[in-house]
Amino acid sequence: MRISEIIRIDSRGRITMPSSVREATGFSEGMYVMLIADLDAKEVRITPFADPQAKLVEFHFTISDISGSLAQVAAILAENEVDLLSTTSRTLRRGELAEWIVVADMSKCKRPLDELQKGILKGKAAKKISSRDLSNP
Repeated sequence: MRISEIIRIDSRGRITMPSSVREATGFSEGMYVMLIADLDAKEVRITPFADPQAKLVEFHFTISDISGSLAQVAAILAENEVDLLSTTSRTLRRGELAEWIVVADMSKCKRPLDELQKGILKGKAAKKISSRDLSNP
C-alpha cells in the first residue's frame, strides 16, 4: 500500500510529515531517522533508525588488518551492551591497518564512554578510537 501526500518545504529546509504518514509508518516524535539521498534519481528516502531513547554515538576505529581484530573490538562492545545499528569497514593498508565505522546506541552501555574506549585500546586490536555524540549535535 502506498500513501501519497504533497507537502511544502519551509524557509529553513524542513518538512512536516502528515499525521496519516507518521501513523501508517510508525514514526514518532523524537525518533531518529536516516535520510538516504539518491542523487541520480533526485529522491530522498526516510528510514526509521533508532528510538527516541537511544544515545547515538559514531565510532571510528583504526584496527589491525589481521583476522579477528574487528571481532575482538565487537566482542568488547557486545559485553558492554552496546547496540550496533550501522557498521562499515575497509582495509586501509592490506595486512597492516583497517578502519571500522560504527553507529551505536549506548543507552544500555555498562561503562562510561571514556572507560569503554580505554578497555578497547587495552585489547591491542584497536590502534586508535575517535567518537562523536550524535544525540547532541
